[in-house]
Amino acid sequence: MTVLLEGWRALVTGAGGGIGEATARRFCEEGAAVAVTDRDGEAAESAAALLRTAGYRVQAGTLDVTDEAQVEQGLGEAARAFGGLDLVVANAGVLTVSPLADLSLAAFEETLRVNVHGVFLTLKHAAAHLRTAGGGTLLCTTSQAGVHGYSEMSAYCASKFAVVGIVKSLADELAGEGIRVCAVAPGVTDTAMYGELVRARSHLWHVDEAEADERIRRTVPIGRTATPEEVANAFVYLASPLASYVSGIVLVIDAAEQS
Repeated sequence: MTVLLEGWRALVTGAGGGIGEATARRFCEEGAAVAVTDRDGEAAESAAALLRTAGYRVQAGTLDVTDEAQVEQGLGEAARAFGGLDLVVANAGVLTVSPLADLSLAAFEETLRVNVHGVFLTLKHAAAHLRTAGGGTLLCTTSQAGVHGYSEMSAYCASKFAVVGIVKSLADELAGEGIRVCAVAPGVTDTAMYGELVRARSHLWHVDEAEADERIRRTVPIGRTATPEEVANAFVYLASPLASYVSGIVLVIDAAEQS
């Protein structure tokens, strides 16, 4: 059977669970060696252990994307282990849901620090490794909230819109070096972060979590959340030779979610 990423060397941030873990697994299934990283080192090791059991070539590492030294170290360790890097996914992120009147500057800045500064640092240092490899692919996780604005989500939307800007700028800047840059924008996806969203909406809407969950699902015409694997498949496509002439795009995976 033909695999799409045979011999590729990849690193995924925020891969201790959810979309990041599913993406790391799909990359392995398509033939890549993958560094599974997360600021929760135990979660990263747990995810990597499952992949090792399945016979895949993986390594695990603690990587806080807001710490530049950790970003450089994590990328360097993966490059040394695999003999280089061809593919990096800046997936790590946090969710903030709050009305503007209640949103503190500290919370706003922390959202940007993880979701924007973290992407910037990951792509900046990953690009150096891809140059050494003679090219490759940089991918980011933005969000449906990076395409549309949502009430009580100004910090999160600001951060995810910023990721879109970074992607479009770097796609142009790095094209001449054989480096493609794209983003995936998931809609509501069945992850721990979705649980956070449901709890936050439940509080803001003064309804129980079941009702909040139902209201959110009603915004999706298909009537359900995405699975992490469905989003991971989009990353596989953008990473692979199937997308060899694709750069600077934001691939929205939202089943026509309505803002």
